[in-house]
Amino acid sequence: MLSNFTERLRFEIDRVGVSELARKTGFARNSLYNWSEKGNIPLDKLFVLEECGIDINFVLYDERSAQKNEQVINEEFGLIQVRDDIEVSAGDGAVAGNEEKPKYCLAFRKDWLNSRGLKEKDLYVVFARGDSMEPTISDRDSLLVNTAEKEPQDGHIYVIRNCDLLWVKRVQRLLDGSLLLLSDNKLYPPMPLRLNETSDVEIIGKVVNSSKNFY
Repeated sequence: MLSNFTERLRFEIDRVGVSELARKTGFARNSLYNWSEKGNIPLDKLFVLEECGIDINFVLYDERSAQKNEQVINEEFGLIQVRDDIEVSAGDGAVAGNEEKPKYCLAFRKDWLNSRGLKEKDLYVVFARGDSMEPTISDRDSLLVNTAEKEPQDGHIYVIRNCDLLWVKRVQRLLDGSLLLLSDNKLYPPMPLRLNETSDVEIIGKVVNSSKNFY
């Protein structure tokens, strides 16, 4: 919660961007920085900033319209589809889900996605089932999967489909071109996957983030 005028003004200037506001208004960057730190902006200058994207109702009264809230969300967050019809096995294999339309999304900050070279269109969220990837991944953890990364790299975690089964495992490439699927939980032995013996194998994508669920 932004409790005062100065904090809300600073938030809005940061949201729109100092460079962008300086370019559109002709105001000096130092003036914009000073106003955002001290809140001592003349009212006529605030109205000019409003024309360039600053939400003046939020700055003055701590109120946003529903349209402005949606705009802020779209500017700052990427909405990643959640495939709750699919569970990936951290165990002996989970059956692939139906191709249902995702019912909801999870929000990830766009600056976080961009800093890791991730694109919203390549991402979706699935849920783990089982304990074979403990302590890294627990039962019912949500996994952010990047479908643009399908070339397995040793030591990284991937979602892999073999016929109708889905696994989430670390992978190791062997000299004969096959994969060794490794569990972080040492109670589970490595699983060889011979790519040359079956055509119905697919690397769905690389797991780039996981979130714990405490229920």
